[in-house]
Amino acid sequence: MIVWINGPFGVGKTTLTAELCRRQPRARAFDPERIGWVLKRTVGLVRQGDYQDLPAWRSATVAVAARQTRGADPLVVPMTVLRREHLDEIFAGLRSRGHEVRHVLLDVSAPALVERIESDPDPDPQGWRLDNLGTYLVARHDLRRGGAVVDTDDLTADEVADEVEALIRHWRDGRDGRDRGPRVPP
Repeated sequence: MIVWINGPFGVGKTTLTAELCRRQPRARAFDPERIGWVLKRTVGLVRQGDYQDLPAWRSATVAVAARQTRGADPLVVPMTVLRREHLDEIFAGLRSRGHEVRHVLLDVSAPALVERIESDPDPDPQGWRLDNLGTYLVARHDLRRGGAVVDTDDLTADEVADEVEALIRHWRDGRDGRDRGPRVPP
């Protein structure tokens, strides 16, 4: 199973992924941002804009994620992808290779996210994260319809991990995860 953890920059995707990998001995993390880094810096395909707009990034993400699933259960992918068509393309590519793909959106209100970003001890990405908040808010409605949603406003990092772990258990039991109550959309 591949569990794609999506959400705005600064919501806690990396923290959640580390916790899931700590809790589940067969879980493994895969960060597709590294592919973007290679394309941007080594190959030089991206001069301006987002590397996610490159078909090469999306196809390489599918190929590498499919390979990374060997021995992983689940493969956890913490990656913000706000363009639904890019997510659909990646998920279709993975499913065509026989992988079960689940999408989890870590959602958060704008005020709560701003508070988290501003309280982050690493000031380096703060401005960039705040600059991208509007893009997330525009994409948010569509992304909430694309799978499970965990509203993180009032949850600790451990509680978010508990929620996602419960989703994974439900999916393994053959349920779609939409029967978990108010945090998951109907």
